[in-house]
Amino acid sequence: MADTARKTKKIKYNLFERGRQHSGKNRANVDMKEMINQINHPRVQEMIKSGTLYGYNGHEIRRRYGMFPPESVIIDGKVVYLESAFRTLESYADKNGDVTHVSEFLDNAAGEHARKQYLARVGGFSSAQDYRRSGLGLVPVNFYGYDYVTQPNYVTNVGDGQLFDGLAVPEHQEGLISCFDSATDVSLLSPSEAMIANMLEQQIVRDFDHIHAQIQLHQFNEQALDQVDQLANQLAKRDQRAALQVQRTQDFYTGMVGEIRSFDSACDEAEQLLTESEIARMQIDGEKPKTKPVKAKGFKLFGWG
Repeated sequence: MADTARKTKKIKYNLFERGRQHSGKNRANVDMKEMINQINHPRVQEMIKSGTLYGYNGHEIRRRYGMFPPESVIIDGKVVYLESAFRTLESYADKNGDVTHVSEFLDNAAGEHARKQYLARVGGFSSAQDYRRSGLGLVPVNFYGYDYVTQPNYVTNVGDGQLFDGLAVPEHQEGLISCFDSATDVSLLSPSEAMIANMLEQQIVRDFDHIHAQIQLHQFNEQALDQVDQLANQLAKRDQRAALQVQRTQDFYTGMVGEIRSFDSACDEAEQLLTESEIARMQIDGEKPKTKPVKAKGFKLFGWG
């Protein structure tokens, strides 16, 4: 089951409406009826159902290594893994040229990069297909799904476009316009084609280096934020412990200091308690309290007889 957090919404666009007037590639010479047939072709739908209709970041990988690129290639003596970025989960077109498709970004570096671009509304999906010339027109002969590009030809659907009829696309004798493939021997190409193939390879390396650098930077930032949170929690706990210690110290000294009273008031209170205790005893024994004469306070200086 596809992870809904990595799926796109249903993206829709119309083959006859690119949404551009002054940029992109005009597709008025493309047989759109045949394009509809290729999108709905049983071969394409079978790959969609099996989850094997993959897409890449940019068209450079397909331009250099074919519509079904190998998993890895060697560029300048370095092994480069050609990571797919997403798979197509749905793709169909109606007779009016309305195309609907859904993609799922893969859980790898390339997929995470494409997903972030998609969420940031940067770029869009662009279809990949071969086609043949028919007079002045172009007839699609195969549909290979989508790639994620910065400048999609169809802005109405945030995607689709980019037939491989631009720079660096050789034409075969049978009239089929395609791209280089993984079996292409660069040494047998013309100087201009060899230069283009090399440029594509270097671009692929730069793209993957950029993607992995961005992922590492994101991971570093996440780790740094985690460390900041941990430090903040430690400081908060330290402050709580310090405040608790201060409170305990205050409570301790407060308990050591009693009420300050005069000696006379303490004696009066003691006498009162003794009197109350004696009265209570006498009441229990049935005795009547004895009235003591009040002694006058004074000094007897002299006495005779």
